[in-house]
Order: sequence, then C-alpha cells, then structure tokens
Amino acid sequence: MQNIALKAALEGTQHEVKTDWFAIKAMLETREMSGLDVQNVYNDLCAGLIVTTRGLTLSKISDDDNGIDAIKDAGDTDDLLIK
Repeated sequence: MQNIALKAALEGTQHEVKTDWFAIKAMLETREMSGLDVQNVYNDLCAGLIVTTRGLTLSKISDDDNGIDAIKDAGDTDDLLIK
C-alpha cells in the first residue's frame, strides 16, 4: 500500500479534513478492523470511490488538489485526523 491523500469527514458533519492513508489505516487498525477489510477500503479509495466506515466518510484527493504535499507543507496538524 502506498500513501495517498484523503479527505475525511465524521459521519453526520459537514466538516472535512485532509489526511493521508497511513493515518487512517492506523486508526482503522486500532478500531479492530481486519487486515482484509482495511485492504478493501484502500482498494475502493484507489478506485475513486467514496467509502464510509467506522464513523468516517473518506474520499481520495485527486492529484489536481495538491494532495499529500499540501498536507506536509501546511505544518498545521490541528486539522489532521490522526488518532
């Protein structure tokens, strides 16, 4: 699995944050999601699907949106969804 830039929103809210796959993967694993299910979420995101799981709605940020570079350059981790 490669790291990909993602938009994440908590279910029931309009607030979205930029994050990355490795942060989401770690969070899903702490919520006891199986390795196969995590792989399926990753595959769906790479295919361009919007995925809702474990209270989160996730979508891949296209390359046109500056992706992970924008997250790393921002330096402001207050908005990143990392647990």
